[in-house]
Amino acid sequence: MTETTQPTGNEKTVQQTHPIKRFFKRVLYFFIFLFIIIPVGTYFYLNSAAEEGYSSGMLINFSKKGLLFKTYEGVLNSGSINSNAGNSMANNTWTFSVKDDGIAQELNDIMKSSNKNVSLHYVEKRGNFFWQGETNRFVDEVKVMK
Repeated sequence: MTETTQPTGNEKTVQQTHPIKRFFKRVLYFFIFLFIIIPVGTYFYLNSAAEEGYSSGMLINFSKKGLLFKTYEGVLNSGSINSNAGNSMANNTWTFSVKDDGIAQELNDIMKSSNKNVSLHYVEKRGNFFWQGETNRFVDEVKVMK
């Protein structure tokens, strides 16, 4: 004889999901994970500082550029380099971007008054997004040299 047992109500019945539903659920979790991790990782990688320091020279150009995203861009003349080939002098220019409006106003005032020598503190990022500026160097402090 075969005995049959009846559930007492305390036992849980486990329902198996269909293998195709399980597969698509895993694929969905994978893409959600992918669309969160890749943008966050890219943001942190590009905004990490690769170099930080000072550069000094004469400010020769500072302007607001861009068609859709307006950014402040500048050029600093760090001095001349003697190339020894015919004794011609080559200018050593250094390009930079500015995010802060206060720093941009300071640099505009320096350009308007006279091209004085300045010392710029900058942070060079590993990369940048297109709306942040044309260069990877971002100036965050300006000192006028005497």
